[in-house]
Amino acid sequence: MTRSSLKIAFIGRYTEGKTGIVKSIFMGLEENGHELLEINLSQRTSLIYNPHKNFGGHGPVYVKWEFIKEEITVFKPDVILFCAGGLTFEKTVMEELKKYCTIIGFTLSDPDVFPSVQSFVGEFDHHTTNSPLAMEMYKKAGINNTHYMPFAIDSRFFTPHKPIYKYKSDVSIIGHFRPNRLEAAKALQENFRCKIFGRGWPLPSMGPVYDDEWFKAMYSTKMVVNFPLTGAGYTNVKVGIFEAAATGRLIFTEYFEEMEHFFEYGKEIIAYSDEADLIKKIRYFLQHPDDAEAIGLAGQKKCAEKHTWKQRLETFFQEVQLKTPEKKWEEN
Repeated sequence: MTRSSLKIAFIGRYTEGKTGIVKSIFMGLEENGHELLEINLSQRTSLIYNPHKNFGGHGPVYVKWEFIKEEITVFKPDVILFCAGGLTFEKTVMEELKKYCTIIGFTLSDPDVFPSVQSFVGEFDHHTTNSPLAMEMYKKAGINNTHYMPFAIDSRFFTPHKPIYKYKSDVSIIGHFRPNRLEAAKALQENFRCKIFGRGWPLPSMGPVYDDEWFKAMYSTKMVVNFPLTGAGYTNVKVGIFEAAATGRLIFTEYFEEMEHFFEYGKEIIAYSDEADLIKKIRYFLQHPDDAEAIGLAGQKKCAEKHTWKQRLETFFQEVQLKTPEKKWEEN
């Protein structure tokens, strides 16, 4: 069995639609040639048991084994992969199924969700986190099955979409409202033709965009502003950076050191120090569109060369140890 021919039962929820990160990971697995059984919990909510009312990536959120036992057993996976959402099996189910295959859990909302998911992710054979800080947290908590896997994008994000008039802008914010984003967003709307896409904004907003509308919105703007602070107050390299970079948009982000591991400031992405600096730099690049395009395309090139899910997942499955099952699925 080669790593390019794994049979993977993929369990996830597409809360952000077809352009969301969970679907993007599924697409990356497809691009690597794995045989996939897709268990889409967004369409099969009866499979979910959530006694603690967890949401936003917190867990545990249990998947009811008895409802999927037949299809999993027929499929005979090498890997069962829980993709985010705090998803897992009940502990007794987990221990039994680990005799038949390797069970992996992806966490995509760290460090914010670490306080809740640390209680169960150690039960997976392998677990991933999107955050270097959280990686250290897991180690300190004695959880030694965790791997660092940064965000990425699938190949769809590189396909150009025709701009549409209602979404056209000089600069856009594509993200949901958080109080720490308000003053910068106000300044952008006061100074530029700025569109905001997301939930909950107390400012003029186009509302959230998903699927094809997301692509239309992104390809209808010249520049994108990223806010690296998470809901819990951590600074992170978020998936939106890679999504925007893949489209060739010029990206502005508040400066932080972790970003330098992925993109070069000034050549592939633009850093700002505060609102005044952000306004100044956007104004400069609006007046110098050739410079803006060159940096945006350089970021796109880096994204294609280094930051796709196809590459991330291939590396992950090459590095992790998939165990030899103790039992065959026919014995289940």
